[in-house]
Amino acid sequence: MAREHTIRWRVIAADRGAEFLAKAHRQRSFFPHRFVFLPRPGPDGYKLAERMCGLRDPSSFWEVVLFADEAMLAEFPPELFFDDELLWHRQNFGRPGQVASADVFVAGDEMWSMAHFSDLVQRIGRRREHKTRIENRFRGWHDMLLNALLALAVDRGVRRLRIPTASLQLKHTDPGRSVQPELFERVYDRSVNRLFEATRADGWWLLDVETNRDRLVAPAVREERLELGRTICLCHDVEAGLGHRGIDDGLARLAERSWRGNVAAMLSRERESGVRATYNVVGRLLGDVRPEIESDGHCVAFHSYDHRVARRFRLPKVIRRLLRSAQGERVAGLAGGLDQLAACRSIDYRIKGYRAPQSRITAELADENLLFHNFEWLASSVDSLGSSEPELRNGIVRIPVHIDDFALYRNGTPFDWWKATVLETVAAHDVSVVSLHDCYGHLWLDGYAELLDELRGLGELRTVDEVAGDVVLAAAV
Repeated sequence: MAREHTIRWRVIAADRGAEFLAKAHRQRSFFPHRFVFLPRPGPDGYKLAERMCGLRDPSSFWEVVLFADEAMLAEFPPELFFDDELLWHRQNFGRPGQVASADVFVAGDEMWSMAHFSDLVQRIGRRREHKTRIENRFRGWHDMLLNALLALAVDRGVRRLRIPTASLQLKHTDPGRSVQPELFERVYDRSVNRLFEATRADGWWLLDVETNRDRLVAPAVREERLELGRTICLCHDVEAGLGHRGIDDGLARLAERSWRGNVAAMLSRERESGVRATYNVVGRLLGDVRPEIESDGHCVAFHSYDHRVARRFRLPKVIRRLLRSAQGERVAGLAGGLDQLAACRSIDYRIKGYRAPQSRITAELADENLLFHNFEWLASSVDSLGSSEPELRNGIVRIPVHIDDFALYRNGTPFDWWKATVLETVAAHDVSVVSLHDCYGHLWLDGYAELLDELRGLGELRTVDEVAGDVVLAAAV
């Protein structure tokens, strides 16, 4: 069974260099590239829009993501573009060559851009053997990105584009970062004024789009069509005994004793089968098992901080400071608060996914809160999400969980009957998600290797990060 997956690219081919030169670009700045317009916030996009502009509507965000032309990539090792310490924001969507990104908000005929960044160029010092070549090839990343932003403004029918000045962007940059004001001035001030006619007001460069339209090198539109087979996401909700305390204390005690061994057994069987899965781990437990999970190439997501639903606890000091900020106060008033999301982010800032405990979509998991805390996908039951297929809505990829192992525990369903139901469920969907719990491992681990073999016969096992990336790229306009 095949399904079509289409990506809409904007393309600037190698033969367009002369057009850039004619429009005030430097010869050394040009490189062939392609980019996508994604209807969602980029990294920190929601938080920056709120702080810099007071803008909050999740449906009005965009991300512009720029990739080098594939022909340029042969001179670099492929793994360079998938190095998480180099591409810190992880915006490659499984594709090589991601160079730069920008956060954008569009409201009517007004457009704001926030952070413009190139992890590849700005962090290449961590791979010094490639530093000179990367800087020479992609030094013009910001000029190419500015052209892409103007292209988005024209595409969306925008009348006025706002680009932050260096001083405004510095003001809203993480104070924990070591920043170079000269870099910000070069990126946000000098490049903008060299390429466009702009005026300065209230910390922004204001560009009249019609006045600057003749500065645009208009990209060609290309659609990339891929045929994909059936996709299966195998997830593990790792919670030890936290999910059953006060509900089934006997199981909770058993799980506390056995959860590390169960995770090790899962990893062993997946290693033997050549399968990569998604481990949704309670934040309090993540440090105990993360190295082993990631060393085998699995995806890691959060399964809350401590598996409590809409309950409060003492937050780390850094999170309490965040909640005292204007943005934190605005969203902390919602029922359930920000405890779980904020505490997860105190552990790791880059993990993309969140699996809702008990598939309960509380007020804490409102789209605005997830976006504020930089989550890109939310996994929960089909019923709770109201959809049986993955979809991008309001900037968040919804990942429906089609079946789990709860029946083995709650109903005492025999393993073979349960396995047959799992296989039937997987066969009925183009993309399916099967969720297993470490605390129920004693009910299914003996048959896990056999289950993996049968799942592999039905389709390709991929991680939720990969599927979410596909959904985001397919939403490009």
